[in-house]
Amino acid sequence: PPGRRMALAALARLAALAGGARLMPGWPATVLAQGVPQAAPRPAGTVLVLLGTQGGPTVTLTRGEAASAVVVDGQPYLVDCGYGTLRALVQAGLRHTDVAHVFLTHLHNDHTADVAALLSHQWTGSRTEPTTVHGPAGTTALVDGAVAFFRGDAEIRTVDEGRAASPARLYTGRDVPASAAPVEVYRDARVTVRAVENTHFADAARARFPHRSLSYRFDTAQRSIVFSGDTAPSANLVALARDADVLVCEAMDVSQHQRMLALAAQAGPGASVARHVAETHSTTEDVGRMAAEARVKTVVLTHLSPGANVGPAGPPLDTAYIDAVRTHFTGTVILGHDQMRL
Repeated sequence: PPGRRMALAALARLAALAGGARLMPGWPATVLAQGVPQAAPRPAGTVLVLLGTQGGPTVTLTRGEAASAVVVDGQPYLVDCGYGTLRALVQAGLRHTDVAHVFLTHLHNDHTADVAALLSHQWTGSRTEPTTVHGPAGTTALVDGAVAFFRGDAEIRTVDEGRAASPARLYTGRDVPASAAPVEVYRDARVTVRAVENTHFADAARARFPHRSLSYRFDTAQRSIVFSGDTAPSANLVALARDADVLVCEAMDVSQHQRMLALAAQAGPGASVARHVAETHSTTEDVGRMAAEARVKTVVLTHLSPGANVGPAGPPLDTAYIDAVRTHFTGTVILGHDQMRL
């Protein structure tokens, strides 16, 4: 009947209005709860949240690219920002507008792809405090490029919506020096962050470009957490991780490493990529050796290769990753998964 159709149309318009309202800051939680995950209560202490655990520049439906958060008394510090990080933060109940510091291990796209997405959505999410992206040489230029990426959006919204904040003033890149010994790169009341250069780039490559790859250590009142980043076995990383509570370390399955070595020995396409993968990453056995030498308490495996990739023989079982580490390390070994909280 006409009256019923009119009522349904009115309800549809109200639903559409509510849908738009959910995207705007400041609406009541009762409205927001209809479709947007709410940030979880801020717990005291230090929590490690794995946001993306897939190795390599690979987009899958089961694991995001490299990203983790160290949450100290509710304040998130982001380590790497690969594709899927922004959505993973929301899924974890962490407000992306609360992220004030991002630490990039290196500038491969599986560690940086969501930087522009994060910063641009912070701006449209009405964050007015500065955000600093720390990382190796080239990070300042990366942030400048991210701001340039959403310059058109910012110009439109500044005129159309009356926004006043300048992205260029809010978002800063900071190039962190690469050193062989641990050096402090950031400190506040909650955390001290130190870094060293690792061995993700071969010496021949390092001689031809300024880019470097870093490992980070976060020390808080409760815990010490070390992030390997991508690296081959590294004495510098061992020194940084000495007696740490947690080592979050990349891990390549031993059989995957053997496949990469075989491909690298061939003259066909992809041989140089396979060589890079085989020579500049750590196998699960390498992880066990470094963890034992550093005397860490717990190893968390991430940046998994092949991870979610399914080849002819399928991915390795979870136990294959863990058992290989345990051939050299007697402490706790945890296989990381997206959204894992530790």
